[in-house]
Amino acid sequence: MSTTSRVIKNTGFLYIRMAVSIVFSFFTTRILLHALGTSDYGLYSVVGGALAMLGFLSASLSSTTQRFISYAEGQGDNERILCVVNTAVRLHNLLALAICAFFVIMGYFIFRFVLNIPDGRTTVAVAVYGFMIVNTVFSITIVPYDGVLNAHENMKFYSLLGIADVIIKFVIALMVMFVGSLDKLLFYGALMAIEAWTFRMATKWYCVRHYDEVRSLNVKRYASKEVMREMTSFAGWNLLNIASSMILLYGNNLIVNHFCGTIVNAAMGVATQLSGVLMGVSLNMTKALTPVLVKSEGSHNREQVIKFSLLGCKFSYLLFSFFAVPVIFCLTPLLQLWLTDVPDWTEIFCLLMLVSVLIEQLFLFLSSSINAQGNIKGYNIVIASLNFFAIIVVYSELYHEFPPYFATINYIIFKVVLGGIANVYYSHRNFGLRYADYISKVIFPCFVNTVAIGVACYALRPYGSNSSGLMLLRFILMLIVSIPIYYIFAFSKEERNNVLRTIQIK
Repeated sequence: MSTTSRVIKNTGFLYIRMAVSIVFSFFTTRILLHALGTSDYGLYSVVGGALAMLGFLSASLSSTTQRFISYAEGQGDNERILCVVNTAVRLHNLLALAICAFFVIMGYFIFRFVLNIPDGRTTVAVAVYGFMIVNTVFSITIVPYDGVLNAHENMKFYSLLGIADVIIKFVIALMVMFVGSLDKLLFYGALMAIEAWTFRMATKWYCVRHYDEVRSLNVKRYASKEVMREMTSFAGWNLLNIASSMILLYGNNLIVNHFCGTIVNAAMGVATQLSGVLMGVSLNMTKALTPVLVKSEGSHNREQVIKFSLLGCKFSYLLFSFFAVPVIFCLTPLLQLWLTDVPDWTEIFCLLMLVSVLIEQLFLFLSSSINAQGNIKGYNIVIASLNFFAIIVVYSELYHEFPPYFATINYIIFKVVLGGIANVYYSHRNFGLRYADYISKVIFPCFVNTVAIGVACYALRPYGSNSSGLMLLRFILMLIVSIPIYYIFAFSKEERNNVLRTIQIK
């Protein structure tokens, strides 16, 4: 199977997963907000930021392992693959213990000096945080197996597991809604920890059954000190980026909670949920294409790395904007339909978060290509510096009573825009990306296409009332009108020809 066909097939599996996830996530968030109440939902969002932080950490560590496995596969070195997997298992076992200790110590200071928790809810919040720490060990030690799964581009199993995951989370939300005498937030935290552990164990079981490098796992025999030094060096600089990003994401939540309380955290949580669901549209392609980039770099095919980097940036933006732009023009009635009782500040946070993710897509695959190339020291220092500076600015602004949404505005300025410029610079420096190619093949078609879709959506906005039925019809109409606009303005001549060949129009 060709590289393009494999990417298309894997992306198809991921889109099936995404479609199911959108449907179930829509109802899960609404049920949880109703079952827990705005205050407890906001409390879980801020305390649960630790779990989100761990998930982000796990995904980033998985990308490090995946990078080394995929690179070795590109070189065709099976012995190297075996060394990488066994070394990763040892490395992550040690890392899990260190991170667990860190979060135990951090929890003392967060609950004592930082969090603004409603009266009578501190004990429950500490217990929920404890469930997350217990889950930490399992989420970190399973990372090597997740890396193996992604390096082998097995998106079919990943999609099936993801579908089961969102269905179970929906069932948990229903259980929370109908639970009797137990504390609902505590009950929810316990079930989520059990659910996460179960699905991570399922990933390990599958890898042991299907992949030789995992089936023949023998850390004492195959783990290599040389490989560990290479992975540790790479992971060390990568963790600088990861840690600063986690501090920025979770720090924004903590600072907003400290100055504004849990109600605003609830609005931020809803905005994150909405953008996360829509972002799955473009991240599916990232999941399918990243191993191809790394294998191309491993086989020293730099031309293909640049080609797929530019295509990835362009189409990840277009896929996200296809849904995000109509959502922006229908945001108020969509939120009312979704949540019924919309927390204060939710609309502005959702709008800013969607704009943030839109811009972020323009640089998404450049960071993957920089990691594939491997020279990441200077790049990660720059990104980490921007993240830390953003936190300082946010604290200063909220301390001086700026509106809470300035936390997201600063995230856009420092993390997204300036960080994106750094991505372009280091892509040019590390693997020869031409600025002119990036502007002509990514920025220009995406900008023209977005303007055209924005004009079309704005023209359709006045039609129909805000009733749920007519609003949904208007939203669907916006999506339908967008299709020919994409074909005309976003696709190159070669891409249009590929589309015609795919649908067999002569």
